[in-house]
Amino acid sequence: MKSKMATMALGAGALVIALLAGGPSPSAHAADEPLVGLTFDDGPSPQRTAFVLDVLKSKNVKATFFLQGANAQLYPDLVRRIKAEGHVIGNHSWNHADFLEISQADQKQQIDSTNEAIRAVTGETPRLMRFPFGNSTPYATNYLRTIGLSGGILWRWHIGQPGDFECPGAAGVQKFVMDEAAPGAIILLHDAEDVLACPASQWTYLATAIDALRARGYEFGVVAPSATANPLNEGSPAVVVPPAGS
Repeated sequence: MKSKMATMALGAGALVIALLAGGPSPSAHAADEPLVGLTFDDGPSPQRTAFVLDVLKSKNVKATFFLQGANAQLYPDLVRRIKAEGHVIGNHSWNHADFLEISQADQKQQIDSTNEAIRAVTGETPRLMRFPFGNSTPYATNYLRTIGLSGGILWRWHIGQPGDFECPGAAGVQKFVMDEAAPGAIILLHDAEDVLACPASQWTYLATAIDALRARGYEFGVVAPSATANPLNEGSPAVVVPPAGS
């Protein structure tokens, strides 16, 4: 994962898009505060997802979780909690396969099986897809369009500091988050897989980063499909919007 993430970082652009929220934020701040979108990949996991949800709940923050289908099937109670607490759920493949290395039939199966696993628990099919390692293929991207999903949801990686999966410690992850923050930025974080090998002390970054972002004037939104490419987030067909009910 590390080498592929580093390669992707080279393509990040410097364009900042001003995004105006459509209503008051969850913390009742001014409606015109810029939004950032925290996203968590690879879960759910019993080791970390509940902790992340506890912090988000305590800080009144909504986020977007890109789930692996195999993990969603194993830990349905965590999936139910993610949905019940107002977060957005996206598809992150069945078991984190690299789509560049598998057949078209397997790509389709990775997408469909994950959609079904999430739908079986939540009653809803995801509207978003993030490919493992950010590696999309023309076949998979086109297939997603035919079933009504926005695919290739990437993130802002303009500065290229080490991400949480590289175990830089709490201060390092907070630096990554703060350096990548911009109005409309999608921030890449994880609650399973590689980060489970990082020291538990690293996880204190989440509460402090949320506080630091708010001190800078940001509030928190969720990822939603967009009909146009977003250059801030590597051309993703997505935008950060206020959470439902805000």
